[in-house]
Amino acid sequence: MGKFEDGCYGSLKGIALIAKVLAGRCKMHYTRVAAGKGTIPDGMTPKTMEAPPDYVMDAMISAITNPVDGECQVTVQLNSANVEAGFYVTSLLLYAEDPDEGEVPFTYLVLESEPEWIRPSSSIVGKLATFDIIAAVGDVDTVTATIDQNSLATAAAVARMIGEHNSDLTAHADIRWALEHLVALVDVTIPVAGWIEEAAGQYKLRRDVDVSGVTAEMIPRLTIPVEQEGAAAACGLSPVVETVEGAIRLRGMSAPKADIPASLVLLQHGVEVSQLPQGPGAVAAMPLATEHTPGAVKPGRGLLVDKDGTLSVDMASDEDFKQMMDGLDGGEGA
Repeated sequence: MGKFEDGCYGSLKGIALIAKVLAGRCKMHYTRVAAGKGTIPDGMTPKTMEAPPDYVMDAMISAITNPVDGECQVTVQLNSANVEAGFYVTSLLLYAEDPDEGEVPFTYLVLESEPEWIRPSSSIVGKLATFDIIAAVGDVDTVTATIDQNSLATAAAVARMIGEHNSDLTAHADIRWALEHLVALVDVTIPVAGWIEEAAGQYKLRRDVDVSGVTAEMIPRLTIPVEQEGAAAACGLSPVVETVEGAIRLRGMSAPKADIPASLVLLQHGVEVSQLPQGPGAVAAMPLATEHTPGAVKPGRGLLVDKDGTLSVDMASDEDFKQMMDGLDGGEGA
């Protein structure tokens, strides 16, 4: 029978560390857990122990949770696969990082009355012993720990982590964004036939590709596979895609020599262009600008577009201006 009742005891240095954390001097971070097989010496208490008696090995921190306010539960494991000689574990000591003293004892778990036998690695049957250390943290808001990558996750721990992940509003931001703004994702084919001459504009041909459910208000984004980019470039396919009722409208300099597969994403009206996902092979998809609504525009005569998209004016040089004025003077005198 041990001199102290089995259970968790906060250390004196741990209490001092809590005060430092609350004062904003550091964060609460647990570093490791040490296991011992001895008994607490006379004149010492769990609160004053600096190390477990008859230290054997470090346990693996596998998880930390917050069962109730003011407490932190640290789950640790001892795996017999890492044990050279079997022993009865009688104590576990949780350490934390102190800004002044480095690593300090934080919580001492007494197991002397009912020690746990840890089999050696040579045993025919292995053993994974799991212990929960309850550490008092007071009003400390955030506690972190160095989780051992070799620890084994229990079914309960995995279920808890999945639940926490599913309730995290920041998880899978791309999927949440898509669910909020995406109308449809469909496969389409840019066909060889059916192109008609464009009455005006930079491109010679136009082709409406039927897509069920498309409305003129939707914002299309057409993605062409990387292996088809050459075919799209060869026919001078416009990077601008429009939506009309029941179809998307494509433009190009010539009809493709073979059907081009593509993927079409339809977004709700009002999504900012900067919010659209980016990626290789993606064709910019926004409606054309009109007199009353903003949209895509193409630089006309006298305007230049650099490789980075910078728009500038193609200004005449001083010599060009002089020659032009000389020509005007000559014309008037003739």
